Amino acid sequence: MNGWPNSLLGLLFVLTFVGVALWEAWQPLREQVAPLGLRWFGNIAMFAGALLIAWSLPFLSSYGAAVIAARHGWGLLHLVPAEPVIALAMTFVVLDFFGYWTHRLMHIVPLLWRLHALHHSDTDLDVTTTIRHHPGEVAAVAALDAMLSLLFGFPPEAVMLYGGVVLMVQTFHHGNVILPARLKPLSQWLITPDLHRLHHSVLHAENNSNFGNLIPLWDRLFGTLRQKAEGELRIGLSEFAGTDFQRFDKLLIQPLLVRSAGQARASS
Repeated sequence: MNGWPNSLLGLLFVLTFVGVALWEAWQPLREQVAPLGLRWFGNIAMFAGALLIAWSLPFLSSYGAAVIAARHGWGLLHLVPAEPVIALAMTFVVLDFFGYWTHRLMHIVPLLWRLHALHHSDTDLDVTTTIRHHPGEVAAVAALDAMLSLLFGFPPEAVMLYGGVVLMVQTFHHGNVILPARLKPLSQWLITPDLHRLHHSVLHAENNSNFGNLIPLWDRLFGTLRQKAEGELRIGLSEFAGTDFQRFDKLLIQPLLVRSAGQARASS
């Protein structure tokens, strides 16, 4: 499953990325705050760092760990075999559930917030924000996902499929796009730009909502779903409001400059 399916999912991500970027250029929802070239260079460079980690440490991922678990018969689904469709469904549900809670922990635990804040400090929200994550955050999330794969013994194919679907949905819901009226009902079943945009608000009450990666079910169940902004939506973090903070060198050191989640709450 490490050959053409991997390449196919990579191609689908690229097509989704290009499609959303073209949509943004054709019909953007919001005017750009920072220079597009400056932001895109920094965001794509951070993505390159994440890819370097994935290439250097292939076992440090949900897929790599699932392959190891399959080879050694480790994990719940190897101890208690299930039909492929049940194993696929379980993989999607468990990874998405823990993805929701991992995201919430990123906003609660001070050290994790220092890493995750880079994703929120983007002064604009567009398709490249999807891939704007500090390498430290990428490594931390990958390690947590790997532990889940070892514990549950997810089929590697199911893990790869889930990862590909989530990446395409995340690319879509970070888009600076106007969702047509006929597509707005999607927000009942899928995380859309209309829902996720609130999560990137400057206001703590708004950025502390809508944590879901794929579906809004977990936000509904745990009381973090929010449908509308309190007023005019402002994107980013107040301590990184200037364009200067979007430079690549500043992105790398942002974890050293971030206020704690409690301080951010008090100032919003």
